[in-house]
Amino acid sequence: MKKKLLYSFISLAALLLCMPDNLHARKFRVMTFNIRLLTTADGDNIWTNRSLQVCDFIASKKPDVFGVQEATKTQMDDLTQHLDKYAFVGVGRDDGKEKGEYSPVFYNKEKYRLIKSGTFWLSETPEVPSMGWDAACRRVCSWAVLQNIKTGNSFVYANTHLDHMGVQARSNGAMLIKVKLSQIANDLPMMITGDFNVTKEDAAYSTMRNRFFLLDDAYLSAPKRVGLKSSWNNWGRVKDEEGSIIDFIFITPNLTVKKAYIHDGNLGNGHYLSDHNAVYVDLDGKIL
Repeated sequence: MKKKLLYSFISLAALLLCMPDNLHARKFRVMTFNIRLLTTADGDNIWTNRSLQVCDFIASKKPDVFGVQEATKTQMDDLTQHLDKYAFVGVGRDDGKEKGEYSPVFYNKEKYRLIKSGTFWLSETPEVPSMGWDAACRRVCSWAVLQNIKTGNSFVYANTHLDHMGVQARSNGAMLIKVKLSQIANDLPMMITGDFNVTKEDAAYSTMRNRFFLLDDAYLSAPKRVGLKSSWNNWGRVKDEEGSIIDFIFITPNLTVKKAYIHDGNLGNGHYLSDHNAVYVDLDGKIL
């Protein structure tokens, strides 16, 4: 009798070990990071001096999906070369191919398969490379519908960068993002990341949260927050306690945040990963 009980216990334990996803909610990590465009104006913080450190940082945090902003073709080449577990979708904003900055969607290709994707411009003519409203630059939003290879669950992930000058461009751009993605999502879980160039007091932020369909600010929703308090450091010129968050991760209410982080990109001796700090969150991944 004792042997039978022991064998039953061992069999049950083995069965439980084979079903970790049913016992423990999977963690899903999403990150947004403005990596600063390729320029010679940044002194010792020029891209060639920090490219490997940026890639190593992203790799070490193991995001399931992530978006970067201000990435030029050279930077995209560096990212894809050193982050070989990831594939991306997105195009250069100036010609719809490789010219200008990207706002790409990266995803772990070992875990997720691409179902469909696209890029639209934040303008009155979103299907072609174009400048919108009072914007200083062309701006885009790249998106992907991704499917978990193991579970078959699908979700939408989008990444963008709102204009740094045009108030109307930011406001209308945010509305366009919500309208377009509402047509793409089909009630799937959704995440939207980006450098929005606004604080949470701005109308564009309110649009992202409340217009057309509801989204949560993942950082604010987190029961635990780790790291810095602001996401823009201007190469250390802005002190953390004096700064603000302008890089956001918005999620649909059917997703649950477990923990949020703002990474300190200070490498010492006046060197930084970027003039922004990476923001990333861990979600309960059971539906992703």
